[in-house]
Amino acid sequence: MKSLLACSMIFTFWLGPIARADPKVSAAADEIDALLARDWAANNLTPNAPADDSVFVRRIYLDVVGRIPTSRETEEFLTSSETGKRAALIDKLLDSEGYVQNYFHYWADVLRVQSKGQRTGPAYGHFIKDALRSNKPYDLFVREMVAGEGKAWSDGAIGYYTRDRGMPLDNMASTLRIFLGTRIECAQCHNHPFDKWTQMQFYEMAAFTFGVEIRDFGGGITGGISDLVRDQGMAIRNTFKQPEWPKNPATVADRLAYWAEVERVARARRAAEDALHQAERLYNQALYRGNPHYPKMTFDEKRKVTLPPDYQYDDAKPKSVVKPAFIMGHACTPLPGETRVQAYARWLTNPNNDRFNKVVVNRLWKKAFGLALIEPLDDLTDTTVAVNPELLSHLEKLMVSLKYDMKAYLRILFNTSTYQRQASHEEVAPGTAYHFTGPLLRRMTAEQLWDSFVTLINPSPDMPNMTTREFLEQRRLAVEKIAGPAEAFKSIQVAAKKYQEQPEGVEAMQKRLAEAREDAKKFQSIAANVTGPEKRAAITHAAECNARIKSISREITALYSNARRTVMAEVIIPGQKKLFEKVTGTPWETIAYEPKREVPIQAAPGAVMQASGAAEGERTMAPGNGKTKPTKAEAAEAEIKAWSEEATYYAIPRRQWRDYFRSRAQQSRQWLRAAEIESPAPRGHFLREFGQSDREFIENGNSEASVPQALALMNGELLPQIVHRYSQLMLTVGKSQSADEKIDAAYMAVLSRNPTAREKGLCLQAQDKGLSTVEDLIYALINTQQFIFNQ
Repeated sequence: MKSLLACSMIFTFWLGPIARADPKVSAAADEIDALLARDWAANNLTPNAPADDSVFVRRIYLDVVGRIPTSRETEEFLTSSETGKRAALIDKLLDSEGYVQNYFHYWADVLRVQSKGQRTGPAYGHFIKDALRSNKPYDLFVREMVAGEGKAWSDGAIGYYTRDRGMPLDNMASTLRIFLGTRIECAQCHNHPFDKWTQMQFYEMAAFTFGVEIRDFGGGITGGISDLVRDQGMAIRNTFKQPEWPKNPATVADRLAYWAEVERVARARRAAEDALHQAERLYNQALYRGNPHYPKMTFDEKRKVTLPPDYQYDDAKPKSVVKPAFIMGHACTPLPGETRVQAYARWLTNPNNDRFNKVVVNRLWKKAFGLALIEPLDDLTDTTVAVNPELLSHLEKLMVSLKYDMKAYLRILFNTSTYQRQASHEEVAPGTAYHFTGPLLRRMTAEQLWDSFVTLINPSPDMPNMTTREFLEQRRLAVEKIAGPAEAFKSIQVAAKKYQEQPEGVEAMQKRLAEAREDAKKFQSIAANVTGPEKRAAITHAAECNARIKSISREITALYSNARRTVMAEVIIPGQKKLFEKVTGTPWETIAYEPKREVPIQAAPGAVMQASGAAEGERTMAPGNGKTKPTKAEAAEAEIKAWSEEATYYAIPRRQWRDYFRSRAQQSRQWLRAAEIESPAPRGHFLREFGQSDREFIENGNSEASVPQALALMNGELLPQIVHRYSQLMLTVGKSQSADEKIDAAYMAVLSRNPTAREKGLCLQAQDKGLSTVEDLIYALINTQQFIFNQ
């Protein structure tokens, strides 16, 4: 320890004193700095020079909250004379919602979270954000995913398994790679060719989680109606009981009367059951897309994994049942009442599990410094050696001592003098040791770049978009926000009549649609293989079939829409009203909107509702699970208050406030931070163009430059929004008076610093050549390498 303190003193002399707020954080950061200093001395390296405040403020915003700072945030930091202001800013950012949004992207890439196309996606994403927001310990975070059970929309952690639904072996391989840094997937088909793992060991590990079962359950109303239909079936059987055999002595007439009664009862029972089955089909049709089925995860201890039919090794026969066994580290026997998968999760996250600790400290170290102490961090073997083994061992012990508090660990890393040095600009080739004389220069991720553009547009980029969040929350709670099954059953009977009113049943319509599609395929095939008049005739017939397909599809869509509207009016709304009254303790009332007002009138305390067009029918939104949320009126009031403060700060005349508020409302709707929109973004979106992961594979994003990216920056739809008069950037520039001040303001907004004398001279030269507007300068700045890279 004395040697560490001595190194720390030398290191502090190199860098100069940096005051820190918390002595414990300071001491922990100094220990890391001292270990690095010892490594530099052993390798004859000189650490990078200290980073100035303008470099630090931009870097820490990008690394913690995933965006550049606004001009206002930069100026507040640069002009502050507070002792320990860097540590204070680190604390502030780690405790902000921006931290949740930024680190959500990272874990979403690692865990392959997709909010579209998967019914569990939004809840899975909500689980990750909630874990980050509550600073859930990393070991608990992992354990809840690996050993969780429940329903998709109330237990989002099961998204970890539903993401690989039907692929339990692939899921197990991903678990070992993500959390233990061990790639064992090759051993699924044969003994690993480059590591020690055998195919038997792969299946022994798979045996722990093979009992996981993902099944659809009829959430809320659907499940309740199924129960009621089953109860009605039991009631039918109890009503139409088998007649008793006549008492002896029974005459022939008695026997004939008995068998006649048996036949009568059977006919009556069959008629009642047929009517019930027909009604059940109508109920299901009435609920089509109104309340879909959602996955539920359970664990079946009786479900065993077996070796594949083509297993070729002599330690077992093909199709043999495999017993669970851990392939590394300590043994772990299931405790009384504990399932195999729960024992597996406990073993995985045990503080003594060396690889579990190595992977998480490396993941977060790489997030801060740009490279892990072991690369790649998810391909560890027994021969893997870290670039600084002593430091890695220290970090592992530190993480365990912090009880896997990821924020506390990051806080220490960001407070190190090493992190606060200038970035290394040289490229580190694979296999080359980097000794962390400072963080690496990194190109922004797609999400960082997008969120930085949003920052240039939005004066308060981290302000929650309550409309979007409430919509996602309503989706997540939709299953729970309906009427009780008994009440719903009566309402659904009304809705089902919509199908009976049709001159043709849904099944017959779907049959006609299938026939039309088959005919279209047939004529398309004929057209592809003939010429002349036959080809033209086939093309004409195919076109007629396609027209028929569209017509029938419209009929079916209209039928379903009619049924959904009825379900909404007869089932969903009554249930939401009851839930609202139960949670808030106040009578339900629809909120009305005053004409030409931005702020809705609050109808009742705790209300979160809205009126909608007659085509969709009445809608309500009520809090779920007894949680208290801000009302729509309260959220709107908070927005108005924030926008008023912005308008005052940017010296916008009072007469323009209404116009400013309208513009800010549009910005809030259209320019959301990446974590608030569909994840991953649709193909062709800016985020995907700049390398956002498609979430099909682990950490599948990239930050490589391309020509389409350059074209998007030069000709995309971002620039008009960035130079809009009410964008954060232009509001900042607008506060300046002279041309020189406007240049300074543009640099401060885009690069978080003032221009150098040379840069200002180049700007003046450009003005002489006709590039005289500040928009020209902004266009140039956002296309520079300085803007795109995190220094």
